[in-house]
Amino acid sequence: MPELALVQTAEIPFGRLADFDLVTTSRGPLLVGTHPDGACTWDPLRDRWAVHRLDSPPWPPGYGPDGPATLSALGALVVDGRIVVGGGSNRQRFVQWDLDSGAVRAFADIHYFNVDTVGTLELPGRSLFLTSPADEAVHVWDATASGDGHPAEEHNVRYDRSTAPGVLDGRPVLVAYDGDYGCNGVWDLDEGLPFVKFDAELETEDGEESLTSFALANVEGRSLVLAAGAFGSVVPVDIDRGEWGEPFTGNERLGEETDIMVAVGAADGPPIAVTCTYADYPDPGFTSTMRAWDLERGHALGGPVAAHEGGGALGVQFTELDGRSVAITVGRNDASVRVWALR
Repeated sequence: MPELALVQTAEIPFGRLADFDLVTTSRGPLLVGTHPDGACTWDPLRDRWAVHRLDSPPWPPGYGPDGPATLSALGALVVDGRIVVGGGSNRQRFVQWDLDSGAVRAFADIHYFNVDTVGTLELPGRSLFLTSPADEAVHVWDATASGDGHPAEEHNVRYDRSTAPGVLDGRPVLVAYDGDYGCNGVWDLDEGLPFVKFDAELETEDGEESLTSFALANVEGRSLVLAAGAFGSVVPVDIDRGEWGEPFTGNERLGEETDIMVAVGAADGPPIAVTCTYADYPDPGFTSTMRAWDLERGHALGGPVAAHEGGGALGVQFTELDGRSVAITVGRNDASVRVWALR
């Protein structure tokens, strides 16, 4: 029996989202997503959608879109009590906006690349956006910046939806695969260097399995890197030694190599992870599969559950809703948001 239960579904009234993020406000969690006019929000407690038009940045003529913001990737942070959206696309460089007013807060110099992926990272006294063109260097931007400018840091490590930004020992890090090094690693985003490296593949009974989708967790007071594989395995990494641990038990081998994402949250009871499969290119015949995993005991919680059809999920993130930890997914092709909780 699956441990994950669908507790809420919301249809997106204006069609599919290209990307989304979650923030926590004084009124509860809020989903922030893309919209043809800029951005949209969904309040899960009140099941209410809103559209937010975002101003165009003052780039010179010919260096950016003249109309509304064209976003295919975004992240969101709460800075000084206000929601800040950072995003871009393959047609637009990175920009930061105040969500409520739509005003531009900061924008990238015209010499910087367009944006394929956006992530966020919060540290004591620091709020950061991470951006990257497709499989290129990661740029780190200060969410309190204003005007046009340059990233605070730039590192030659791959950054995409499978990587995991986080905090280890008070420093910002990124768990990612890097082709230049030919390995997985934990990169210090202040130094730009990996301080832990581990193999990109794991030897299993069925041969080598590529594990390049990551999450960071804290289990019983220790930091843990969790990796998910193309055939359904979930494996912890010993950060101190840079070595694979034993694969979690209870996994069911996927029928074919599949892209997979992993998110970590704390439920009532043991800390858990949720994995969710997806297809890079929407396929009407593809339905994503979600699984819950017990991080303390190292095993699957129940069986898999079908999540989204037509290409699977766009992403999976955790938040707290009505006092319990839930996972939220957005479909790539079915124009719906779904809320999942442990039974």
